[in-house]
Amino acid sequence: MSNSKIWKGNSTFILAAAGSAVGLGNIWKFPYMVGSNGGSAFVIVYLFCILIIGLPVMASEILIGKYGRKSPINSLKKISEDFQLNKSWKYLGILGAFAGVLILSYYSVFAGIAFSYIFNIFPSGLENPSKYSTSYFSSFAASPLKLILWHSIFIIFTCVIVGFGVVKGIGRSVSLLMPIFFIFIILIAIYSSITGDIDSTLFFLFNPNFSALTPQVIISAMGQAFFSLSIGMGAIMAYGAYIPENQLIGKTVLSIILLDTFVALIAGIAIFPIVFSNPELMANAGPSLIFETLPVAFYSLPFGNIFSVLFFVLLSIAALSSSISLLEPFTAWMEEKAKTERRIIVFVLGLLIWIIGLGSIFSFNIWAEIKFFGLNFLEGLDYLTNNVMLPMGGFFIALLTGWILPKHFLEENLNINSSLFKLLFFCLRYISIGAIFLIFLYSAFL
Repeated sequence: MSNSKIWKGNSTFILAAAGSAVGLGNIWKFPYMVGSNGGSAFVIVYLFCILIIGLPVMASEILIGKYGRKSPINSLKKISEDFQLNKSWKYLGILGAFAGVLILSYYSVFAGIAFSYIFNIFPSGLENPSKYSTSYFSSFAASPLKLILWHSIFIIFTCVIVGFGVVKGIGRSVSLLMPIFFIFIILIAIYSSITGDIDSTLFFLFNPNFSALTPQVIISAMGQAFFSLSIGMGAIMAYGAYIPENQLIGKTVLSIILLDTFVALIAGIAIFPIVFSNPELMANAGPSLIFETLPVAFYSLPFGNIFSVLFFVLLSIAALSSSISLLEPFTAWMEEKAKTERRIIVFVLGLLIWIIGLGSIFSFNIWAEIKFFGLNFLEGLDYLTNNVMLPMGGFFIALLTGWILPKHFLEENLNINSSLFKLLFFCLRYISIGAIFLIFLYSAFL
């Protein structure tokens, strides 16, 4: 691989991988999952699962990418050839690349809405801000043209960054965006702590309540730990292909996981004080929390409009840093396969993703009643990717590195001491693979 496709410095890869992991889910899903699964009990299990499930599988993905120095598909093909494995392992990379494209098609719709909210400042003097917020989001979702406009804008931003390449596009963007992201989320957390109910938040998040631990909570924490790290879609493997030769995988993975966990916890500290200070507001799941509940909560606080704008800038940065990682695996594969200029490939892929995204847009309005097996187009895509494709990808990565590849190959390339390696390998071979299989069964069939 040429130097033009190697990250400029060890920190760039860490920021890129953290940017991939830190997305809309960390901002809106983690706080909700904490709220609906026993608070601190969920947090403790989540942190434990990050270490025993997320860390081993993420290290495996980076290792394969660094070894292959190609797209996930061709890195898996190379590792299959070098170790005389079944050539079908390359289809694991294809599964991840397609999952990334499908996820981006609807992810960009929600990201576009978040981007539009930067410019949605509540007018002063509202008698019923809650009603205004709900009606604004409802009218926005009911308008295909508005959704298409912001979906298009977000896709263009994503494609421009990826089109400029690994170093000039992705590397430079994450080096700029991620520090801004960290500054903004810390500022909002400080603001929320001062103006909101921080005591209730800290008690809720960090006071152990083991009576709340149920099988449902444990499975939910395992699933959140898995999904929050961008595992199973090839993004981390694709980024791993550009890692500097002297960068240690073990320390790098730990840095990424610490950043991702920091963001998830700080997101809780940024959001819950505001929600707890407004008892009449319920912290609903996903988009409702972000686009309806929080704007109302911000409105009731000093300088709320300013921090509301900062929050949606923060959300847009998180979405953009994730979206470029969703597009990169397929782009890298097509660049190798078609021998065509990257910008042309990105344009074609972006157009395809934009078209698929129309189905998700219409699921909010004109196709809302069209359902197959009880799911509309958007819900079906979300189910296929998050409940089937990603757990399958993570499971087979753990199977490949934990059971198929020689143990010494991992030990020589992970660069960690023997005691830690034995623990990591045990987790990878037995705990990670078993946990991911449970996540798959629970997500797909229960």
